[in-house]
Amino acid sequence: MAALAPAYLPRRPTETVLYRTVRENLETFLAHARETYERPLPQYVEQELRAYLRCGVFAHGFARLRCETCRHDLLVAYSCKGRGICPSCAGRRMANCAAHLVDRVVPDVPLRQYVLSLPHELRRLAAFKQDVLGALVKIFIDAVTASYRARAKREGIEGAEVGAITFLQRFGGSLNLNLHLHVAFLDGVFTRDERKQVQFHPACAPDAAELDAIARRVHWRATAWLRRHQYIEDKPLEARSNEMSSPGAIEACADVAMQGGVFAVLSGHDGDAHEATGGEPPKLRFAAEHEGFNLHAGVHIAAGDDTGRERLFRYGARPSLALDRLRRLPDGRIAYRVKYARAGRAKHRVMEPLELLARIAAILPPPRFPLVRFHGVLAPRSSWRKDVVPQPRERKPRPLAEGRRGTCDEKLPGHHAKATGPTEHRAGSSADGPASANTPLAKAAALAASRPEPQQPVDGLKPPTRRLFGSDAAILLAPSILAVAHWDRLMGGLLYAVSTRLPWAQLLRRTFALDVQQCPKCAGRLRLIQNITQPAVAQAILERLGMPTEAPTAARARDPTEADVGLDDRAG
Repeated sequence: MAALAPAYLPRRPTETVLYRTVRENLETFLAHARETYERPLPQYVEQELRAYLRCGVFAHGFARLRCETCRHDLLVAYSCKGRGICPSCAGRRMANCAAHLVDRVVPDVPLRQYVLSLPHELRRLAAFKQDVLGALVKIFIDAVTASYRARAKREGIEGAEVGAITFLQRFGGSLNLNLHLHVAFLDGVFTRDERKQVQFHPACAPDAAELDAIARRVHWRATAWLRRHQYIEDKPLEARSNEMSSPGAIEACADVAMQGGVFAVLSGHDGDAHEATGGEPPKLRFAAEHEGFNLHAGVHIAAGDDTGRERLFRYGARPSLALDRLRRLPDGRIAYRVKYARAGRAKHRVMEPLELLARIAAILPPPRFPLVRFHGVLAPRSSWRKDVVPQPRERKPRPLAEGRRGTCDEKLPGHHAKATGPTEHRAGSSADGPASANTPLAKAAALAASRPEPQQPVDGLKPPTRRLFGSDAAILLAPSILAVAHWDRLMGGLLYAVSTRLPWAQLLRRTFALDVQQCPKCAGRLRLIQNITQPAVAQAILERLGMPTEAPTAARARDPTEADVGLDDRAG
């Protein structure tokens, strides 16, 4: 018998290492940036950091839910809705984005993730120059699209179209500024038959020569674009100007976020077992590198695996940091455990609090900086989109307490958990068990799985023949309807992403299998009765419930050169 999901407990952000660090050092950080640099920090950085200090604090307002049976009350604090520093809000955005893409955007076809890492000297330029980033994204999408179309043309498939979703990640695994692209390509091409119906032709895995050609094409076109727009100077060194523009505060933060920093082995902390073994990063297959442009295309999600698609999208939209990796050391410094480290190397990046804030400021996405972008048949203005995106099945009313619970076992970072990365999936596999073999998509997936798979050669040898596309495995997508297995996982549509932003209770049930609208005392139903926004009313309710009525205040600014210890340590 499956274990029941635990009762919902409100998160306590004020007790985390990140919250305490921001509260104690924010004013010092902002004052230091104003006094040291000609240009202070951008307004969006200060706004997001201050909003984070209000996130999840009941004194700033909350929603009040009441059980209709036993009159039990549940309070839910308001969130900051940030997309950078706050792990809880970024985690909600991650799960919401993945649910929306799986339910309403991406058809049930194979996916392949292409990851492009930029040369070190281009990362800061792309992170803060919208035109540079847009050009690099377009160049990369065009290069991979050209590869798909060339392979389709060699197989006699004309008029091929491609679809993709780009996730922009501004961070590396150790809180460093490292803008790179995670692009989920629909692994094949779309065509229309004589009746104008959409067909999808699955593709085989790209070989090393194709990946190398893509990396070289991206390098050549990116260099030409940067030179044409004068981001690369062709003048000799002696002819260039010696005047250096004074850096602003955000440029200084970027300098800090791109440095290697200090790593140390921490005894007596969780993760020492990993440090002792020196966990190596996994060796990448299907990778190519040319002049600093690194390309990897080894992650593949088979058709019919809706949970695998959702995990992949969560991985692309994941937050920049995880709370369970942060630790506060006795001397006041902050340690962040990295995911991978070379053999014999330490796994904790040790930082002063101001360095942590500088790295966070550099990673925060600027305003009007979309982190998810659509291309090809999935583009908003594409004439193919209406025929490609899936449509919901007919909803049959079911009691909310019945049916299967959600099965996405990744947890939001704001709720003391972390997102897991995608893994290689074979056709027909699913975290919830195999899909029904009688569905058309399951038959197509089984047919695709029966063909030779270049990704897993026997004894390291490639199959003697390699088909780029197979007309016998074409999937008819007109009309595109959500699979029965996926619809059943959504409890007959009760957890379906009706809009681009799922309700809080629905998203928690889909993500954690947690019904927050069930009363923890009598198992009745909770109903929203009031939104508390007035400070006086909130204080009266909190005082009656015995909860803190005052919000934590940010510590005053101090000299950043003084010994950086905690406020409690100085008081002692």
